Amino acid sequence: MDDPQQAEMAPPEDAPAHPVPHPVRGVFLNYIDYWRPRFFARPSARPAVDYGNLDFLPDYSRGYNSILDHCNGLLLYGNAWLYCVVNPATRRWERLPRMDANDYVPYLVFDPALTHGYEVLLFRREPEKPKKFDLIEFLSLLDDMSVGEEDAENEGQDEPAVEPLPRQSIEDLHRLTEWPPSQWTLPVFSSATGWQERSFVREGEAVKTMASMQLDAVQPMEWGPRWRYSVYWRGVLYVHCRGAFVARLSLPEGKYRVLNTPVDFEESKHARPYLGKSEKGVYFATIHKYNNLLQVWNLNESSGPIDWILEHTIELDESTLWAAARFYQHEINGPWILEDNNNDDVENKMVPLKENIEWNSDDDNVMSNQGGCEEQYGHIYFLGFHPYKEVIFLGLSFIGVAYHLNSSKVQYLGKLRPKDYCTAYSNGIYESFMYTPCMVGELSETPP
Repeated sequence: MDDPQQAEMAPPEDAPAHPVPHPVRGVFLNYIDYWRPRFFARPSARPAVDYGNLDFLPDYSRGYNSILDHCNGLLLYGNAWLYCVVNPATRRWERLPRMDANDYVPYLVFDPALTHGYEVLLFRREPEKPKKFDLIEFLSLLDDMSVGEEDAENEGQDEPAVEPLPRQSIEDLHRLTEWPPSQWTLPVFSSATGWQERSFVREGEAVKTMASMQLDAVQPMEWGPRWRYSVYWRGVLYVHCRGAFVARLSLPEGKYRVLNTPVDFEESKHARPYLGKSEKGVYFATIHKYNNLLQVWNLNESSGPIDWILEHTIELDESTLWAAARFYQHEINGPWILEDNNNDDVENKMVPLKENIEWNSDDDNVMSNQGGCEEQYGHIYFLGFHPYKEVIFLGLSFIGVAYHLNSSKVQYLGKLRPKDYCTAYSNGIYESFMYTPCMVGELSETPP
């Protein structure tokens, strides 16, 4: 195969005919003003691999770097000047060539059923404003097109010089341009070819302008994730973008579509959004900030126009969540622990946990709400979707719970606060990534 890009995306000889589901092993968490990510997981009685121990990565222990993305068993780790792709299951990793990506959000693409290689796509946080020369040149082209429609006797006349546009006019024109553009060019790193620019041609309308996009906040919410999430499914990358839309990028075809999110700008001001993958494919969910209304949509692509189908509308029962919070109030460890080599919870990795520790709301013998627990959390936020079941993992301040969408069962998982996390008003979790291990992925380096 002569084309390295085609070779990169070709299925490996030993790839399974159909993707094999990998079990959920835990959640990687980024904390606000904390020195490294942490791994929240159910300990195994006989652990073969410590997935949360990534100390072999550059500056992992004290570098204030983050887990930037996860895709089918690979993690993207680092900061705007350092990108490392790592497989915690094989403990292999590699550093990407240095690139100043301070203005970008990276998204990792990897599917072991399609290829052993991976890609990293960079999306700008803010669309780059065109230079003054670019706009003048654009207006000149429009003038040139109009010349062809004029009488031949006027074609030879001298054209007046183009006057420099005032800065305000340039910004006004920029705000009226469509977004995203008809051809969207992104920096892309391929494990086969390195850094390159790749263009994706838009199918359908843009449905947005720069002005309408800027009505949406740069960060998806005032507290929590610093960027929006993505989903890679069946060769297509779905990216939740600023402007209340999801970009659907077909990587093999080099094309993309714009899909409006189920909630608009105004609704998103009062709801915490989350894009994820679960039992039926791509999901979009929101939790209202004031009444804890949970809504979950599934993206229908099977027939007819692509559309979001509302699957669940649930008013989260605060009394049930308070009952789960009482486990945290009484410092009861759940079936999951926050792994750390410097605390006593590590000993639990070698000890099977009692089944009755895993609380769920179907157990009538467990306490009802008696008040006093609501101070344990100020809001509810997403940790992630279970990739194969309609279950959402939620955080209530620093406790983790699993919520079963079809039965409304709530399971207490454990405590999310690191023991050495200094108490401050700004304490909280930035991003979270559900982790499903994979034993393939060609990465070059191994820890010493």
